[in-house]
Amino acid sequence: MNLKQLVIVAIFLLSIVSNTYGSVVVSQGGEIPNKFKQSLTERNKKDLSEANAQIDYADIFKLKQGTIGNYGSIRIDMQGTFTQGGEKWHNLQAQINGISGSSTVAHVNVCENVMSTKTNEQKEVQRKVRNAMLQSLSSGKTYNVYNK
Repeated sequence: MNLKQLVIVAIFLLSIVSNTYGSVVVSQGGEIPNKFKQSLTERNKKDLSEANAQIDYADIFKLKQGTIGNYGSIRIDMQGTFTQGGEKWHNLQAQINGISGSSTVAHVNVCENVMSTKTNEQKEVQRKVRNAMLQSLSSGKTYNVYNK
């Protein structure tokens, strides 16, 4: 194999890796289910930001329901999984602590098709999930994170 062929193969391989890695998308969905009806305080927003920073990649894809971030007035729970379009999704919800009923202030669904064994891709998924949680808080909408 000459140098020109080697460069062409390298470019081709890089484009495949780049396309796979770059295809994780975040899209806005519908209204947040069980949405908290009152206005959020600045403290609630700050607490969500702190709880959100606690989410790591492994927490996103837990198989058991439970809290994956908790700070002050806000906790973030992995509420469970569901299947849609043949894909398994994880339901993440930020909720006001100490309130029963409608307490969700941010909601993100994460498809398992974004799972990866590569550290750099895991960090990108974690970053996109955290950003989606903040976008959900700001917009009042559910966000979905998935691979095209």
